[in-house]
Amino acid sequence: MNSDEISNFEKEMTENSQENKIPAKSLLEFLTPKTARDYLPPPGMILVGENHVVRGSVFVIGGAPGVGKSRASVALAVAGATARPWFGLRVHRPFKTMIVQNENGRIRLSEEFFAMNCDELEDFVRISPPPPFGIALRNGDFFRALAAEITAFKPDVLLVDPWNAVAQDDKARDYLETFELIRSLVPASDMSPAIGIVAHTRKPKHDERSSGRGLLNLLAGSYVLGSVPRSAFVIQPASDAPEDNRVVFTCCKNNDGPMGEQSAWIRRNGLFESVTDFDWEEFRGKGGEGRSISADDLASIFEDGTRILTKQEAVNLLMDTTGCAKSAAYNALKTNGRFAKNLAAAFPKGSLKWKS
Repeated sequence: MNSDEISNFEKEMTENSQENKIPAKSLLEFLTPKTARDYLPPPGMILVGENHVVRGSVFVIGGAPGVGKSRASVALAVAGATARPWFGLRVHRPFKTMIVQNENGRIRLSEEFFAMNCDELEDFVRISPPPPFGIALRNGDFFRALAAEITAFKPDVLLVDPWNAVAQDDKARDYLETFELIRSLVPASDMSPAIGIVAHTRKPKHDERSSGRGLLNLLAGSYVLGSVPRSAFVIQPASDAPEDNRVVFTCCKNNDGPMGEQSAWIRRNGLFESVTDFDWEEFRGKGGEGRSISADDLASIFEDGTRILTKQEAVNLLMDTTGCAKSAAYNALKTNGRFAKNLAAAFPKGSLKWKS
């Protein structure tokens, strides 16, 4: 632009801003390093764990059909009402939860809440029976009705169960549009409700047993489902035995804090009970070896060649993402081993890089 064009552009922007009464700071803001460093979250913003569930952020609960995702959502609502831990994660203060769901009818909901002390939940929990026409967010009347309920109840957590009831297909564009549609239900601010998405995981491939961060790749549909949320949790059956009610709960993503340890639980009506004698070696694979390490696993931890890691960092990440034993991780990282074509020594000494 020349100087006249810039002047006219600035005048137009100023007039538009004044006409619409939009404060410039609400459109764009920059922080100095010291301002960024000294930021303190407002009281009550962090709800669960070490930034695992935070107001204004999105999180995902994933798992195979029938594994207990909806029950985990109810368990989160109960934890919020009682300030008791959720899958071992600390609840920082009581909070209100609204669950918009299309999975369980009134009979199932009655059975689930029958096992609970509903008096202590009454002011903190709201859950919808399946709406007659589904979770029709693109229907104006439904959208306005839901927005009005949210405004009246003022939840700290808004859960949508399941994701495939609101996303029209599994294309990235539709996923992004659906996220924006859900976000538009609540005010845009750090203190808006945390938005929880309940999603299916895809069927694992033969002999595939993902672990740690690798579980994020099991979320069904577009990569957007794993990239938009700040945190993600996956629930897996402890075994393939139909009579086994145990599940494994894993945080496989937490952009703002540590993921934490995997934990094992027994699925009950209403809540889950901790398993203290769980055989982790059996779950992860005989002798703790887990599934075999693939080139995709290595490409992932090296971020497709854009990241250089020390060998110890790479070992820890492989163990975390695949559940493999330390010896298996070291073997996979040998520069003269089976991935020698792509794996090479890097600077500084003792570091490794990945060549795509």
